[in-house]
Amino acid sequence: MVITKTSVYCAEDFYLSNENSERDKIPPVIGCLISDKDGKSIIAFEVFKGAIQFFMKRNKASFQGKKDFQIDLIPMYVSAIELLSQELNIQGLPGIEINGDNLKLRILFTFERFTVTLFLNPKIDLSTIEDLIHTYLSNLFEEFEYELNNAKHMISNEFNTFLERVGLCWLLDLNDEYLRLT
Repeated sequence: MVITKTSVYCAEDFYLSNENSERDKIPPVIGCLISDKDGKSIIAFEVFKGAIQFFMKRNKASFQGKKDFQIDLIPMYVSAIELLSQELNIQGLPGIEINGDNLKLRILFTFERFTVTLFLNPKIDLSTIEDLIHTYLSNLFEEFEYELNNAKHMISNEFNTFLERVGLCWLLDLNDEYLRLT
């Protein structure tokens, strides 16, 4: 699968706008963060801009009046957990799942150079689409290997926007597929 600028088109442009998104329903997959193994954020994919923040805070009085949580800190914590598992000699750890009432996190350590943190509806059965997720991300990492490995120095705003758009289209398709299969 080759991803090009011309092949990326989503009719669902309204997902990019905060005002037009249907927020009463939590989508199966809200978004994902891709980081390097050192915990540096590379890119975030969300079903709409700010979706991860929105669903983290949803109906939580404790968040009212507080500044937005720094999403870029999450990969650093995840990296620390992965390093701890290595120090404890936990072998073959494919990932970690954290379940809450408002959100589920699935952290994937299975990629050689990248860690992926998925933000999910707490009621989702990820096994339904796990292979689709792994295949898509493997292809993405292979196709944009150079750019992603050199993200600290290379990724321009234009390329970042392009990748966010690619990720948005993937999330929309993934959510549709999950709903179709369940």
